[in-house]
Amino acid sequence: MSWAYQLTDGWLCEHLGEAAPSPDDKPKKKWKDFQPKGTPPMYSRDRVVDVRHIKLDVKLDVKAKSVAGVARLTVCPIADGVTSLELDAVDLEIAKVECDGRAVEFENTGLKLAVKFAKPLEPGYDATLAVTYKATPHRGLYFVAPDRFNPKKHREVWSQGQDEDNRHWFPCFDYPCEKATSELVATVPGSWFCLSNGKMLARKKNKDGTATFHWLQDVPHVSYLITLCAGEYDEVADEWDGIPVNYYVPPGRKADGARAFGRTPEMVKFYSELIGVRYPYAKYAQITDADFIFGGMENTSATTQTERTLHDARAHLDFSSEPLVSHELVHSWFGNLLTCRDWSHAWLNESFATYFDNLWYRHARGEDEFRYEQYGDMRAYLNEDASSYRRPIMTNVYRAPIDLFDRHLYQKGGCVLNMLRNILGDRLFFKAIKLYTERHREQTVVTQDLLEAFEDATGRNFDWLFEQWIFKGGHPEFEVACAWDAKAGIASLTVKQLQTPDELTSIFRLPLKVRFVGKGYDETKPFELSEGTHVFHISLADRPKWIAFDPANSIPKTLELKFDEDQLAAQLKEDDDAMGRVYAAQALGKKGSNAAVEALGDALLKDKFCGVQAECAAALAKIGTEPALEKVSSAAKVKHPKARRAVARALGEWRGEQAARALLPLARRDASYFVEAEAATALGKTRVARAWSEVARATNKSSYLECIRGSAFAGLVELDPAKALPVLERFTKVGQPEHARIAALDLIGRAAREANDEKAKARVRRTLEQVLLADGFFLDRFAAMRGLRDLRDPGAVGVLMRFKDSALNQRLARRAEDTAAALREAGGAPPELRALREELDKLKKESEKLKETLEKVEAGGKGKKARR
Repeated sequence: MSWAYQLTDGWLCEHLGEAAPSPDDKPKKKWKDFQPKGTPPMYSRDRVVDVRHIKLDVKLDVKAKSVAGVARLTVCPIADGVTSLELDAVDLEIAKVECDGRAVEFENTGLKLAVKFAKPLEPGYDATLAVTYKATPHRGLYFVAPDRFNPKKHREVWSQGQDEDNRHWFPCFDYPCEKATSELVATVPGSWFCLSNGKMLARKKNKDGTATFHWLQDVPHVSYLITLCAGEYDEVADEWDGIPVNYYVPPGRKADGARAFGRTPEMVKFYSELIGVRYPYAKYAQITDADFIFGGMENTSATTQTERTLHDARAHLDFSSEPLVSHELVHSWFGNLLTCRDWSHAWLNESFATYFDNLWYRHARGEDEFRYEQYGDMRAYLNEDASSYRRPIMTNVYRAPIDLFDRHLYQKGGCVLNMLRNILGDRLFFKAIKLYTERHREQTVVTQDLLEAFEDATGRNFDWLFEQWIFKGGHPEFEVACAWDAKAGIASLTVKQLQTPDELTSIFRLPLKVRFVGKGYDETKPFELSEGTHVFHISLADRPKWIAFDPANSIPKTLELKFDEDQLAAQLKEDDDAMGRVYAAQALGKKGSNAAVEALGDALLKDKFCGVQAECAAALAKIGTEPALEKVSSAAKVKHPKARRAVARALGEWRGEQAARALLPLARRDASYFVEAEAATALGKTRVARAWSEVARATNKSSYLECIRGSAFAGLVELDPAKALPVLERFTKVGQPEHARIAALDLIGRAAREANDEKAKARVRRTLEQVLLADGFFLDRFAAMRGLRDLRDPGAVGVLMRFKDSALNQRLARRAEDTAAALREAGGAPPELRALREELDKLKKESEKLKETLEKVEAGGKGKKARR
């Protein structure tokens, strides 16, 4: 399963439901518990029977938004004396239940279906339950249709089972510790296509004008992977080595489908060879769905992708669906063929998919792209760790499974896998991965299974590494300096781990490499870290010209380089590893000297990799001087669109006419949607008077996911929040382009607060609350909660908690809870005032303690006098 922030980057992530870390983000320490204190641990469910096969024979009533039919579950007893069986069945209308053709008693609680057998099931023999039922589901199965506000919306029906939502449209054992083969026989409107798992056995037209599709999945999988997607679709047919690889897109979007999914056959080949296990299913299909609530979902052999990943040629200049496509495909092995036994081990699904989709980048785009993509994942995790909470990757303390699907589970776990690969080397790492996959194919797995595979394949014990990185939390916070003793010819490298060790976070034991480059030498030295501070003495022929700490950037970490300025400038210019140049650029940005500006400006124009150029632009913006502005302005026409986007973002850090002049051409027209979008926001941030008309014009531009219009809204808020409010209010109305509305909802709270108009704030609060309670689509509601958070009106807490208690989606419920908590904590005050209040409270407590101590001292003195 892919989150929205894995679908796109930057502005787009923010408007697909999850905030993405900016390259310029400086995380703020604001710790909170991952889960409320006292949350009990969760354990894998017991199984009294082995579910062997699930066959669903259903008919869709599209108008009534309901499904009806028979679910047949073939089961074999595991326990002795099985006289009853409990299945998950939420809000299903159960007409009857039969066991091997005979009616049996049952109880339907609305959450569970309890079946009572006339006599105990016979051990070792299969029994088939047939449940006749009907459902009008609010989760699990979704009916999408056009309406008066969205008359062109694609009519379709699609399911989404992960984590435990398929129970809302058919009875099942809805937990990942159980695997079974499956069939779907689905009757749908006659002009529709229906996709499900496995191989299509039959497709027929019925006399009543409907059509029936029969699919068989003959490799066991867990119930949340069973899928039904139906609607009118165009097919783009492809194949790999005799296996059909097809894509299904809305009518008229074949070209966009080929653009988004066209490299899939190459990916199937790549992963089959990399993992060492051939793609294991009868086909691989991808189908797009409107209003899909995730980026993608890896239903076995039939992946669901958000329709938002379809894009035109202009967007394709600097946007690709490949990370999403590869992520979901990797789940065919890690998540589907092997599945976490319970949700506490879900990193075995998601970290693998996250890391292996980056390995596709390595294959398709080279080492620099791969390492920078990994760095983006590391930043995403670090941002969550610093601004929200810290937790072990593997934990069974959670309230709902969806709580675990965060940046620790996806990105941090992927970074740990990358570190393991760098420790072992490719041969041993992939040897262990192949052993793990072959040993546990078609099974459920726990973390210990992976650990044992690594030990068996490599002969190395990694208990210590898993203890630090998987079963505990945190990461090393490095500070690195190097002193040169010219007389002795010794470089003294000081490596400090600045994190505070506690029961959750270690002083890390780590293998480390450091590269020293100087006159006549280029040496990479291995070291072992185990203490808070190490000083390593290295004999070298001459003072190092530059030093690369952790050259492959394999360790998840924060890094403060205290090297000399000339060494950093030399590394920025000469290091053949892009990540070395990235860290050098960031360190030079903290120096702020004229020499640093010159080095950064030169690299911004000349570096061969757009990621390094982007970091140079950000570093110059942090320096913020006039010479730095000159350097960034001169790079406005840099070739790569991602680098131009970073230049536009950096120019927005300066106020005044010079930055505006450099931004105007980018805001008016660029080959890239995203450069225009970034420039519109940045132009607003310059605060120049003529920017309003330019940015306002951008609100009339249509673009991929409305990125230009949405960024123009942000530019208007930067310029004049009060003047921007009517524009935003118009676009918050139902019927506006979907992503324009999302952007307006996102920004309107901040605009109303900064306009400092009490009537406007009350009006905006009502608008946002209405979206939450009545007329909001899934992503609209996320945006509305961001709007309420930025409005900072604690009066919204009541509505947020009402919404939290009624929300059917756990992600929305958690976001409502978090937003309400933030409003309570802030009390409607801006962060700086809250910080002052917290400091005052701290001083008061210290004063009270001091007063109490003095009183005790005085009381003790009086007692002594009395005893005398």
